[in-house]
Amino acid sequence: MSALFRYSLLCSYWAFLTKSLLTSSPWSLFSANLAQHPPIDLSFEPFSWIAHLLAYGTLGLLIRWVAHFQIKWISTSLWSLAIFHSILCEALQAYIPGRWPNAWDAIFNGVGLMMAFALHTNLGNALQHRLSNIFLKKPAA
Repeated sequence: MSALFRYSLLCSYWAFLTKSLLTSSPWSLFSANLAQHPPIDLSFEPFSWIAHLLAYGTLGLLIRWVAHFQIKWISTSLWSLAIFHSILCEALQAYIPGRWPNAWDAIFNGVGLMMAFALHTNLGNALQHRLSNIFLKKPAA
């Protein structure tokens, strides 16, 4: 896939994530009915933590996918920006009606990023090892 497509997908998801974190009701991004009658109360701590873990885990996987073949400073910059984004969005929630900053949310954002990094690294290494065994195996003499 082209680098432009990968960067476009990353930027689109990052914008969606930012919008969902900085609105009074993340459900309003989908429909007004969901905003009034959300299927899950995300202010309840375990659901909130799982949502943050999944949201930033997805961001982390997208960053690894985009930056995998890039120069190291690009990858480092994207990871640093993701961590800064996590902390900044949590801090800005203090100024949004119906939202409040939560240190645990920022922690689970970071955990989601780290899990995505580890998952991509381990799966990538396992897949690379398997493919090298299939395609680079020398025929028996």
